[in-house]
Order: sequence, then structure tokens, then C-alpha cells
Amino acid sequence: MKGKQKQWILMTAALIFSTVLSIAGTAHSMDADTYGLKDGLIKEQEKECLRKIKEVLKSYQCNNSGITMTKVIDRDGNRQYRILLHHKNIKDMDLTKKEKLKQDLENIGFCQENFSISYEFLP
Repeated sequence: MKGKQKQWILMTAALIFSTVLSIAGTAHSMDADTYGLKDGLIKEQEKECLRKIKEVLKSYQCNNSGITMTKVIDRDGNRQYRILLHHKNIKDMDLTKKEKLKQDLENIGFCQENFSISYEFLP
């Protein structure tokens, strides 16, 4: 019996080990780097863009605004950014001032090709 138990334990361990390696290999192949998400230059530009957005919002007395940046990257590397902004002062602005704010925000951009940014104000 002890020989069969050892075989069973070794076989189970081998199956578990191969399963873990398979899962790790799959996760690695689907890693974010597939679409260039780990590109340091782009990450720095995204941080810089958020910093500039905060500066513009501060100039409109909208410090500590809620900012949500969502990005979609297609297989060709084209990037679409959707930025949602929320602040009581934005909510209280008239349409003309909101349009001016949106225009100022749209002047912020990346030094990359194949990207688009859209801004939305949450109610």
C-alpha cells in the first residue's frame, strides 16, 4: 500500500505543479504588456495629464474634484481616454462656463499619436 500511496502523492503533486505552471503561463501571455500598457513614457504622460487637469480645475475653484480616467487600448495600440469629472462647483456652473472649462481641458494632451480624450461632467 505504501508504494501506491507514494505514487498517488507524486502524481497528484505533478498534476498540481503542471496546473500552476499552465495558469501562470496563460496569465503571463495575457499580461498588460501585450498592448504596451507598461510603456513608462505613456504612464508618465498620463500622470502629467492628470496633474494638468488638476491645475485647470484648481483655476476654476474646483480643488479636490473627483477625477476618473478610463482608458481603452485596441490591438493596434490606439488609446481612447474617457475622463469623468465631479465637483459641486462644476455642477453649479452655467453652460457657458462649463464649455470654457471643457475647452481648457481639451487643450491638454499627450505627445503620442493614435489617442483621443473625452471629458464628461457628472451631475
